[in-house]
This record gives sequence, structure tokens and C-alpha cells, in this order.
Amino acid sequence: MSTGRSYIDAAYDAIFQNDFHKAIELFKQAIRCEPNNASYYYRLSITYDRSGFMKKAIETAKKASELEPENQNYRYHLQILQSKNLVLVAVDLMRRNIFTKETKGMLLQAKKLDPLNIDAYLLLGIFYGETNALELSLKEFNSIFFIQPYHLQAKQLKDYYLNLYQEGD
Repeated sequence: MSTGRSYIDAAYDAIFQNDFHKAIELFKQAIRCEPNNASYYYRLSITYDRSGFMKKAIETAKKASELEPENQNYRYHLQILQSKNLVLVAVDLMRRNIFTKETKGMLLQAKKLDPLNIDAYLLLGIFYGETNALELSLKEFNSIFFIQPYHLQAKQLKDYYLNLYQEGD
């Protein structure tokens, strides 16, 4: 009879071989052996995230947090995933030219959940730039420089909106 730990070891072997589908199945097997082991859900969540299964990543991260609510790593991991998911939804809306207060709210919440999520700052800068709020747009791009001082895309977008608004004068 296999133990949860043996499935975890096998899952990491699969990851090292770039077989993430197999790793996911092995993490699930470990969970079947030890359904109250929060670390197994956490590890599965990471693998789901890296494999592009955001909904499943969030679900399993929530389960890890529920099993060990005092574990800050599990809570922070869940917040990062929720932040990434909000950014993905906002990207989809903005690509369809949907610049509503709900879109802005998603990006603000994404920043709150993960203050290091640069994509949230970038998109909020674009959001403000596209909705005629240049000062707020520049503030978002400048905030990125505190996290990554030489962030090229932030510099390019900041310059773009500065030029766009100067040409409009």
C-alpha cells in the first residue's frame, strides 16, 4: 500500500521530467491517502497554477487554507492566485474595450491581494490612460519602478501616455 508521501515523491519526479499531468494525478493520489493534509493541496495548487488551470489552483489553495487557516504561506498563496485571476479577467475585459468601474475594481483588488503583482499596476496604468486619467496612469507606472526600477514595459507605457496626452493638447 502506497503512502501519501510516496505519491508526493513520485509527483516531484514527474515534475522534474516536465510531466505535469502525471504530477497532478500523483498529487491527487496523495490527497486520497491523506485527505486532511493541507500541504498536499498546496502543492497540487502550485502545479495546477503552473499548468494553467487557475480555477482548480484556486480551489485547492482554498482547501489548503481551510485545513490550516493559521498557515500564512497557504493564505498568501491563495491571495496571489486570486490576484492573478482578477488580472486575467480584467485583461479579457480590456481587450474587448470594456473599461468600467468593475474592471477598475478588479485591478484595485488584485493590487490589494498581491501588492507585488506588477501586471495589476500595468493594467491599471493602461486603464487610467485609456479613461483620460493621466495623473493616475502615471502614478501606477511610477509605482512599478519601486518594485522593479528598470521595468521596460512600464517605461514605454508611461512615455506612450505622456506623448498621447501632449499631442492632444
